[in-house]
Amino acid sequence: MICDTSSDEYVSDIEAQELDKVKLDPVCADNLKNGFPFGNVQPDPSEEEHKKMLKQIYVFLSRCISYPFTCKQSSDRGYRFMNITTQILTKMKDKFNAYLQSTENMDNKDGVFTDSVRWFYNDFLKSNRALEMTQSGGYTTKDFQHVFKKKIYQLVCSLPEHQEMSRMNLLSDWITEYDEIVSESCDEHDRRVTSTEGQLNKTQLYTLFQKILGVSAFEHRILFNACQLGNTDEQNAAVRRELDNRSARVNSGEKPPYTFVHHDMAAQFREQERKAVKELQDKLHTNPNKDMIQLQFDGMDKVGKSLPCKHDFVLNFKIEIEVMEVKGLAGVKSVQPDRKIYCAMDIEAQNSKLLCTDLVSQKDPVWKNKAEFETRMPLPSIRIRLLAMTSNPLLFEGRLLGKIHFKPKPDTLSDRPQWNNLESEVEVGPGGVERAGGSYCLQLKTCVKMDKPENMKLGGFLYIRGTAMWQKWKRRYVVLIQIAPVVFCLCTYKEKQVTPTDMLTLEGYTVNYHTPDPLLHQEADDERFQFRLVKEGEEVVCGAKEAEQQHWVNALYRATGQSTRPQKSDTANGNDVNDIRKAGLDSLISTQPGLVNQDEYYEELQRLTLEYRITIQSTASRGWLSTGQEFALKEYAARYGIRYLTVHLNYLKELIAYAKKGFVIDPNKFRDEFTNCCNYIQGKTSDDGVWTVTREEFMEFREVRDILKALLMNQITHFRNSFPFGRPENALKTTIKLLEQVLTHRLELNVDLDDLFAYTEEEVTPFECRKQTIKCLEQGAYLNYLDISKNILKHMEVQDPDEPQPSIDDLISLADDCIKFLQDTLEYYTEALKSYEGLVGEMNETFWRLYGVDMENVLTSLECGSPVVLPLFHKLNGYLYDEQELRYGKFHIYLHKVFAPHIVSYLDRQEQSLKDDLEEALQREDWLPGDNTEDYSCSAVKEIVAEIKDLQVFVSDLRWPDRSFADHLQTRLQKTTAEIIDHFVCRVIVILQQFPRLQKGNVTTNTVLPDEVCVMINSCITMRLHANDLCGNATSTNNESYSYRTEINELLTRHLNSMFTYTCQQLSQCLVSLLRRISRYDKDSLLSHIFSLVNPKLHIIDPLFSFVRQNNVQIKQEIHKSYCTDLLVAWYDSLLQTMCEWLTERENIDLHHFQLVAISTILKNLFNEFSSQGLTEEQLRNTTYRMIHNRIEYEETMNIEYTRNYNYDYEVKSENSEDS
Repeated sequence: MICDTSSDEYVSDIEAQELDKVKLDPVCADNLKNGFPFGNVQPDPSEEEHKKMLKQIYVFLSRCISYPFTCKQSSDRGYRFMNITTQILTKMKDKFNAYLQSTENMDNKDGVFTDSVRWFYNDFLKSNRALEMTQSGGYTTKDFQHVFKKKIYQLVCSLPEHQEMSRMNLLSDWITEYDEIVSESCDEHDRRVTSTEGQLNKTQLYTLFQKILGVSAFEHRILFNACQLGNTDEQNAAVRRELDNRSARVNSGEKPPYTFVHHDMAAQFREQERKAVKELQDKLHTNPNKDMIQLQFDGMDKVGKSLPCKHDFVLNFKIEIEVMEVKGLAGVKSVQPDRKIYCAMDIEAQNSKLLCTDLVSQKDPVWKNKAEFETRMPLPSIRIRLLAMTSNPLLFEGRLLGKIHFKPKPDTLSDRPQWNNLESEVEVGPGGVERAGGSYCLQLKTCVKMDKPENMKLGGFLYIRGTAMWQKWKRRYVVLIQIAPVVFCLCTYKEKQVTPTDMLTLEGYTVNYHTPDPLLHQEADDERFQFRLVKEGEEVVCGAKEAEQQHWVNALYRATGQSTRPQKSDTANGNDVNDIRKAGLDSLISTQPGLVNQDEYYEELQRLTLEYRITIQSTASRGWLSTGQEFALKEYAARYGIRYLTVHLNYLKELIAYAKKGFVIDPNKFRDEFTNCCNYIQGKTSDDGVWTVTREEFMEFREVRDILKALLMNQITHFRNSFPFGRPENALKTTIKLLEQVLTHRLELNVDLDDLFAYTEEEVTPFECRKQTIKCLEQGAYLNYLDISKNILKHMEVQDPDEPQPSIDDLISLADDCIKFLQDTLEYYTEALKSYEGLVGEMNETFWRLYGVDMENVLTSLECGSPVVLPLFHKLNGYLYDEQELRYGKFHIYLHKVFAPHIVSYLDRQEQSLKDDLEEALQREDWLPGDNTEDYSCSAVKEIVAEIKDLQVFVSDLRWPDRSFADHLQTRLQKTTAEIIDHFVCRVIVILQQFPRLQKGNVTTNTVLPDEVCVMINSCITMRLHANDLCGNATSTNNESYSYRTEINELLTRHLNSMFTYTCQQLSQCLVSLLRRISRYDKDSLLSHIFSLVNPKLHIIDPLFSFVRQNNVQIKQEIHKSYCTDLLVAWYDSLLQTMCEWLTERENIDLHHFQLVAISTILKNLFNEFSSQGLTEEQLRNTTYRMIHNRIEYEETMNIEYTRNYNYDYEVKSENSEDS
């Protein structure tokens, strides 16, 4: 509920509603019921005296509230939201759990959001830290939302940017969805800003401090009437009397009641008091009460010297008219039903604009229009006409159906709509609204509202008669107008007039009830309740109704500023006095503020106000007062001369006390109060150099500063508990800065020996501040590590042989907890810890140094090189390497030093294991192709390559800080890899050479390259391809560069060429067999003539072509694509080399014509076959081919006739064989 600060009327008991929602302890509840102040009161010296002191404080405070003149309520104060209570936390858990359960059985598109909600539910809402946040108070739904928003912001930033939706839009959508879940668990009132945070009117301030000081409503009513809190003039006079008494005490020369730290400060104190009184007097005269309206007139420079005339009065009224509906149009017969109607409004006797409503049909005559007018007439006349559109061009307006006149008054208006009978200008028959007499009319539903200006205090019709004016007892419209803070006028107006007819200035008049005059009763029987205004020689008698008489008397009483309150002859004035005496308030009302210890009163008021503010458990105040509370305390301190240092030093002490109890106090409030105290102690708050410090204040400030320093150091040490999840925002950063300010603050008073007090402190450098902060963080790291490791490593401290000792799994679990702990710390506190450079790194190094002690104790009990230690190393090393503050730091170097022997021993075992696995894999290998058509190698290659890659990944993931040792590990692994690959290929070559199906004599024209041979070749090719990745360039410890990749590539190339040569030679045995048969036709042979008689046929070479074609297809299908062409080229070269060698043996012998034709045919078909397999011209027409081709050309020139016949017979027979 927002309070109406412009009105003093009581709206609602806000604080009572808030208190009903808070579970107070029984003692507090009983105290509230019994009228005691909020919280436990320690009466000193007795409870009754303490209650009396609180009532005396309320008397002084109520005067400050009723007439504030030194300050105003702040309008830009940040709002405070409601606390998160345990009940609300339980509701939030239920809602988030229900949301997660609802998303399990459905296709959730926002998987990342669901994961964030799951983390928020499991890791935050169900954690003990969230429960502690609700129990300590001071945390709101905004703090919980900030934790969730920070988590999803990290997840959103990790997602790829989408074209249709940006990351910020996605983040906004998720926050909206989060708010929808939270809104279901927190009702609207728990999340709204409380109304006590805004500006409060006087009634609400009275009610607020009644709760704080334990004053009942009955006592407040008595004090309100007795102190005339509603009379601004009386309060103004009371302030002037207080200032006069205070100034008299200062000028009297009496000794100040304080002992100052310097003897000259006594005189400065008197000067300081004079200056304060002068400032208050100036504010009282130049800054009137905010409820007053200062009017400016042309002929009035100063009140009392040049009074205004009646033509200078200006009253601005705003009139709002709303026309809603008309009834009875069915009875109007003279207007066609299709004509539209509208209403026209204006103010008579004023050149105001004519406003019209929208055109509507007669079937639905309803409007939603509002008209606003401004006028200066207190009694205006408003005319509303109902018109119908017409087609007559001579009529400027529509046809008039009816009209009505309103005469509103600003003091007798109602906002409720009313039905009004119109003065009909047309005949209305049946169908209209029937009147009581049987006639019919039109009715219009309207709502008229006329606002009263602020300078018009009261208005109404009165019977009035005076001696100088208004000499006839007559009923007139009278208006009470305020023209200055203490000047009022009584004016009379006539209808439709702007200027008052008569005016009476009320200065010097007094008002009181008047005994009714019987002669006047005859003329004004209803307004027979009279009162009169009296001045020397002048009298004005007024008559009003009974209900209005009291309002007029009270308004005139406040306007005249008289000291005595008007009382009726038969009133209970004596009863009010008796009530004051019975309540024991007579002495409190008459007590002068300057005769009591206002510092003590203010301390008690401040203490109870802060206690009420913090312990109310509904608003997250965090030590900040509400706008109304701060306004009241400032007004009290300024009006009654509370010392500046007393105000802020006591406030700082109370904040420290509540912080020690576990309440959440904003560090910014600590900083503001401490800064105010320091500035005053050092004289920075005074512009003219006039400032005073008492010895008690100085010593108390030193004590409070030391307590604050200890508190801040404790908060920094336990920053995760003091500021959970980084809330309040920037709290840790502000605390570190404040600690630096406290440590570097230096108190120095260099005075003579004759002075009362002398004190000097040593200067603290920023380096020492940083050292102190690091010490606190190191202590916090130690405590946090003990808290994390107490359950995992508890047996290490007990050293009980019967208990199981911590294992490597315990260390890994502890490392996970430590990493998670530090990541959360950096996530929420990084910005704060960056106040000093390297602060984060030193805190983390301290934390990991403690972990290193426990880690080394566990590792000493394990075998060197055991694989179980590697997961721990990788986890810690990966985390340290990714953190910029810890990379290659002290603990990172220590970690590598501890694990270096384990890594070297592990690599020795792995290298030997690789060699053993290779031998086992080769022994059990059957060299059969697998089911995967794209993978040509054997299973042994896959196993060895996978193991080598895993070992290389292991070495690369080490990210060793010592570069020489890291290069040594890389060189060693690459050398081992090269040896293993070379050993594998050599073993495969041996197995290939021993393969029985490729042995001499086993290769025939029906032989196809075996699959096993293809797998062997492919395995070596795969090793050759993997060698580029497995063997890279490395540098040894003596800076000599080794290129294992180049060496192994050259070695493998030689091995592959050897395998290709051997395979092609074995396959070329078919050509050798064919050439051996052709050799029988050599001319130098004894049997050549015999074989020539048989007429040899060329079909003996056909099986060779079929053999070559089948093996080419086998090579294309089974051999790896990258080396398939190389093998074909090698085989082609092998076949040509075989033919060339055969021709070389017959270099000096002419070829038989059959031999020539056969060799020529073989060469031609081989060229065509391998050309069809994709070999290029350059590869086909090599040197061997040209040598064979030249020999054939030579032989053909010598045997051209026989060669042509053989070629013809071979081609014809070949065609016949193909046709058959």
